[in-house]
Amino acid sequence: MNDTRPTARVRELWRYPVKSMQGAAVDTVDVTPGGIAGDRAWAVVDAASGKALSAKTVAELLQATARAVDGEVHIDLPGRAAIVAGTPECNDALSEWLARDVELRRAAADAHASYEMTFDPPNDDAERFAIPSPDGTFFDLAALHVLTANSLAACAHTYPDGEWDRRRFRANVLVSEHGDEPFPEDAWVGRPVRIGGTTIDVLMRTVRCAMPLRAQPACGNDGPLARDIELYKAMDAVHENHLGVYASVREPGPIALGDEIVVG
Repeated sequence: MNDTRPTARVRELWRYPVKSMQGAAVDTVDVTPGGIAGDRAWAVVDAASGKALSAKTVAELLQATARAVDGEVHIDLPGRAAIVAGTPECNDALSEWLARDVELRRAAADAHASYEMTFDPPNDDAERFAIPSPDGTFFDLAALHVLTANSLAACAHTYPDGEWDRRRFRANVLVSEHGDEPFPEDAWVGRPVRIGGTTIDVLMRTVRCAMPLRAQPACGNDGPLARDIELYKAMDAVHENHLGVYASVREPGPIALGDEIVVG
């Protein structure tokens, strides 16, 4: 009997050049052993503590946009001209914007970074804890983040008044809706998954932090997103505050829009 289930495919690809800033949807990506080339390659670092800043605790970062332009990273700050990552003017502009002494740093193989977060996402005043990033990176936990449209649809069914916009969850790979199974990526944990020319190892479900609850500006044809702590309550009720999966890279290679997802 032929399998008539819809094929899971890559609906969107996203790269975020600077940790916690807006990124850009792209048609193709090159996946290296350490993740998508150029993804979270930079972070805004507090000069006093040495910790990478994250919109988990510094919500303003989501109001900025980082774009790859001819081999450079350009950063658009609200109400300001674009600045170029790595230039002398960059740190001054970021420090003035955030009203604190910061530096934009590039991830380095011999560097060890950490960021802060709370374990009570709706409460911005909750105690903060330092969380180490994987060595040599500014990732939260793993090189790739994959999310299915099925999961967003399942959450929207639970809380239809919420804006379950994929931008809130900052996945690298958004998988098209296929069939009616909720949270299909949960079954990928512990298995290899082929996406285009890349094979990933799915490590774990993604536990959600304060990021999805944050307000975000309009982006392209997408309107602004309002702060919404009810999203957390819905995710917690329907799926233990997990959404999407983290993965490492088994076989590097390219991924393009429309590529098929094959679970091993």
